[in-house]
Amino acid sequence: MPSFTTYYGPSTVITEQGVWVTDGTRRICIFYTYTPATGILKYAACVYRCRSCVNLSDGPRLWYAEPTTQQMEAHSQTAGRRFEMRPVIFQSNPNMSYEEIIKTIRHEMCHGFGVKGPRGMRKLFYGEDSDGSGGADSDGYSSGDIVSEGSELEFLTDSEPVEDSEFDWEKVYSKPTRQIRYIGTTSVETYEGKKIPVDREFFIAMKGVKKTGELIYAAAISRRPSHMGALDDDAAREHFKTAVARLEKAPVAMVVSDEYRHQLKSNAPHREDVTYEIIDSIMSKPGGRYLIKV
Repeated sequence: MPSFTTYYGPSTVITEQGVWVTDGTRRICIFYTYTPATGILKYAACVYRCRSCVNLSDGPRLWYAEPTTQQMEAHSQTAGRRFEMRPVIFQSNPNMSYEEIIKTIRHEMCHGFGVKGPRGMRKLFYGEDSDGSGGADSDGYSSGDIVSEGSELEFLTDSEPVEDSEFDWEKVYSKPTRQIRYIGTTSVETYEGKKIPVDREFFIAMKGVKKTGELIYAAAISRRPSHMGALDDDAAREHFKTAVARLEKAPVAMVVSDEYRHQLKSNAPHREDVTYEIIDSIMSKPGGRYLIKV
């Protein structure tokens, strides 16, 4: 076989659809397009968290179940829909290797834009036309429109405001309670007088109506040093009890975005986008406090 050397040209565009990345107990489905000459990177992703299992046949042994074909297809569809509707678009380094592209996307997912862009990103980046043709220069983008840190563009929840008079509380309360556990990204914070990496685990109890997107939730939050790892099952159960009690007494009301209401179905393969909207609501911190109950 002859040996070939490939390299980037001025019009090279690299794109992958539905590529999967293993990261610890997470399996990440990514859609992206990268232009080496300019460094413009566009992506969207969906994260599957492997379920922990215990094998007792030859002694207790913890392992993690890989996603099924159906789960992979569902996550791929979500990532693809995000890529079409709300991709992250930003200026990265030019002429990156394949490994550098994937690492850059993963870094932005954890410490930057997340798994999808804010509403209006395509219009802000490309111009007036949603297809990316209007308002852009000959390279397909306008360098003056690149979103930078500190942008006033809203990155928090896209859920709609709720008026008590319009919210069907009886209908929502009739739905089954579902529990969601979310582990946030690590941040360096002051903990007992020291600056150390700290993790937060969110324990959420929620009820939602698929047709209208009406949802109520309450939550409990665990904050502990990263080196201690996730809470054990007994501690997690206690936090879920707290969340359920708050859901019964002082729930927060919100309305899920239209495009994610299907995730409120009883048999939905995942509820990742609903989870992110709830987390965004919690992190909105009205009055400076986490919105975990009213």
